[in-house]
Amino acid sequence: MLDALRRQFTLMTISGIPIRADMRWLVVILLISAVIAAGIVSLVGSWPAGFALGLSATLVFFVSIFIHEFAHAAIARIEGLRVVEIVLHPFGGLTRFAHEPETPRAEFLIAIAGPAASFLLALLFVLAAAAASSVGTDILAILLFTLAIGNFLIAVFNMLPGYPLDGGRVLRAYLWRSGKDLDEATILTGRSGQVIAMVLVVFGLYVTVVRRDFFTGFWAMMVGIFLFDAAAGIIREVRAQQYLFVEDSMRLAVTVDPARTIREFVEEILPMHRQHLFTIGRERRLHGLLLLSDIKSIGREKWHSMTLASVMRPVSDELFVETGTSFSEAREICRQNGLGSVAVLDADGLLVGVFHGAAAR
Repeated sequence: MLDALRRQFTLMTISGIPIRADMRWLVVILLISAVIAAGIVSLVGSWPAGFALGLSATLVFFVSIFIHEFAHAAIARIEGLRVVEIVLHPFGGLTRFAHEPETPRAEFLIAIAGPAASFLLALLFVLAAAAASSVGTDILAILLFTLAIGNFLIAVFNMLPGYPLDGGRVLRAYLWRSGKDLDEATILTGRSGQVIAMVLVVFGLYVTVVRRDFFTGFWAMMVGIFLFDAAAGIIREVRAQQYLFVEDSMRLAVTVDPARTIREFVEEILPMHRQHLFTIGRERRLHGLLLLSDIKSIGREKWHSMTLASVMRPVSDELFVETGTSFSEAREICRQNGLGSVAVLDADGLLVGVFHGAAAR
């Protein structure tokens, strides 16, 4: 039963980004709609009308959450990250990237974009509520003001300094920029996230037992448990990577002879291997790396005469690591070289694979 509720489905695709949710999300929509309906049923005169208005407001609220997440995605794309998906879940939403931002600046801009969007939406809903009130549509004004409060609370809550909240990522960007290793910064902000989660659980218990507000208390506890589990998960992941070596995560290399022409590569090799990076070499000796983006700047009329050796990035220290290199060190080199990948060589200098730091987490 629980597995069925967690099963995800795709709502739509926007700008090439899949928007997904699961069955728990649908349950929460109905629950929130019922709570809103209970608050306005005396004004509208019937439960069906109240529930219809509550459902409409709830759907608009989750559209607001989507806009919050899409703001993250938009800035991430500007910063060169590939957005894998946006997931709407019972406690809000999250945006998944193919890899971590490469600089503290990018981390900060991506993190702050969501709360900024929510603050802007809160302001727009306040203005809309004022306009609705001025023309005498009190019920609409109440719903719009509720949406304004909801977006304001999302923005404020997300700025709390604990991972995986946006404020935690802002703090991680600060720690990273201040000289701490990204893994260390992630663990510190994860611990902060766990503290925030425990405070939420205690607050939920207090509201439930003392204030007798079961809905608010239960919801606070569920959010706290969700945050604690997410923070604990990222800490476990980072610590597990500290015991990994580059050969544990590398992939087989697709190596192309440097004497092949660009036309031969595009017509014969690329259709068989749809990837962004290729190793260039001969007899397992690495000559360089080739990115598809390097070819795009070359006119097609030159493809038949130019060899891959003339467009590849010649082998240098930042383009390869040796077996036995730690996962975190290899990932850092991937960030620094701007390619997101490195070739992996054995002790004899022979090519054994490719490590894609960009797809590692």
